[in-house]
Amino acid sequence: MSRKNNRAVGRIVFVGIFVFVVVAAVYLVTRPIPTVLLPSYLDRCIPLTGSYAYDSRPQLSIVINGLDQTIPANIGIVGTCVRPIFTLSTSGVIHVKTDVNRTYTLGDFFLVWGNTYTPDFSVFNKDQIFNYKKDVNHNLTMTVDYFAGRVSENRFQDYPFPIDANTTSNPYQITITYG
Repeated sequence: MSRKNNRAVGRIVFVGIFVFVVVAAVYLVTRPIPTVLLPSYLDRCIPLTGSYAYDSRPQLSIVINGLDQTIPANIGIVGTCVRPIFTLSTSGVIHVKTDVNRTYTLGDFFLVWGNTYTPDFSVFNKDQIFNYKKDVNHNLTMTVDYFAGRVSENRFQDYPFPIDANTTSNPYQITITYG
């Protein structure tokens, strides 16, 4: 082969690789990211002032295989939009503030969490939390400590947030344990 042919082949290979890299980059940048679709009562921005029909601040703790899990800050906050269920810090306090009078559940919180971060965080039911599934070696329990005492709870994702929970006069501590 002559030098001229080698250069031509080299250019063709270079152009082919360049086109492949550009197409791959465009695909990676524009591909849809899996997300959790929210029902309309959660897929809205709440007014930040005014009176609320629902104002609750229960505390959530999640323990997986003996390790406390951090509940992230800013769940339910996207840009300037604050969903009816959100977190402000990593303290585990869930804020439920909305002008809509309806029952909000622990499952609603996990949907918002999955919508804010990744779909893995939206999974919570009697058999599973995130990617952790009950089996012969692992159990999933939920307890609620509140003003009147501690109860074992079996409603899991259907557990309704109390309308007036707060950290002082009506404390609610929800603990989910997997292990």
